[in-house]
Amino acid sequence: MLIYLLICAVIIGGGYGLHEYWRRKVTEDLHHGARTDYEVFQRHDAKLLDGMDEERFREIYVASQIPRFPSYVLLTVAVFLIGTPVIMALLAGFAFYAGEWGIIPQPGDVATELYLGAGDASLIRKASPETLTYMIQDYAGFYYFFGLLFFWLAVVYVVMRRYHKRMPGSVREEIMRSK
Repeated sequence: MLIYLLICAVIIGGGYGLHEYWRRKVTEDLHHGARTDYEVFQRHDAKLLDGMDEERFREIYVASQIPRFPSYVLLTVAVFLIGTPVIMALLAGFAFYAGEWGIIPQPGDVATELYLGAGDASLIRKASPETLTYMIQDYAGFYYFFGLLFFWLAVVYVVMRRYHKRMPGSVREEIMRSK
């Protein structure tokens, strides 16, 4: 588990470093665009910029124009990497206690019942109860598959909901909102 966490730290740290490098480069480009747009707004819509200096306009411009998707992809990957072992542990714990409390039957009990009760199923008759136990345990792996799938879908839903909820408006809308 320690090796997995170290690998996750390297992946997330490397992704964050690349993201910060990218963000700085994009912000520099947006500062140049902000200077040009500030001059355009001063010429064509000076009333909109009343009481706003170029530095404040640049902050608003960058906040409304910088691509946000890479940040959310990095967040999603980080949550996937950190959350997957936690979810797997929770699913294993639930399966263990559900078996102990009798909520779900034990694979050996199901295998014995299938072996003794099904006279017309040729596969069941050819396999021993021990083999049936292993087969049933393998089929129970779908529980983990669907649990992990549900976790990943929930993460994507939450992150994308936040992405769309916090989406800034156009530069004009953000300038009016800041006044």
